[in-house]
Amino acid sequence: MRAPDAAGCAILDAQGRVLLVHQTYREKLWEVPGGVVASGESAWDAAVRECWEELGVTPVSPQLSGIYHRTWNDSYVFIFRALGVDGTPTPDGGEIDDARYFHLADIPWPVTSFALQRLRDALSFTGQVSLRAESRADRRLLGRRSQAEGF
Repeated sequence: MRAPDAAGCAILDAQGRVLLVHQTYREKLWEVPGGVVASGESAWDAAVRECWEELGVTPVSPQLSGIYHRTWNDSYVFIFRALGVDGTPTPDGGEIDDARYFHLADIPWPVTSFALQRLRDALSFTGQVSLRAESRADRRLLGRRSQAEGF
């Protein structure tokens, strides 16, 4: 059965750092703010809504930077890139317990190989949307050493 699609936003600050949230559930990952696209909702509206729900901020001029097909459940993840936010990121205290800006070389652990690839695509975005398939077998939980080695 096809799973719901998801959408997230890679938000950059003036120093080129990306805003990540620390999730309180499952593997307690660091990830871009985002979540499930509701029935009848567009991916871009979902990305903006999730930023508001998780952090109380609105991304500035989000642009689609990547579409990722999750082959194991036939769903898609849409990642948007935004250059800043309106508001001050404040974790919701429920799903999210921390939010900070990081340079790509300093991404904290734990993070998945999929999240890191999506971040790399968003940070190198020049107008060409990245299209990638993601296989469950290729998903890896990464620590700092794995990241430095280019996973």
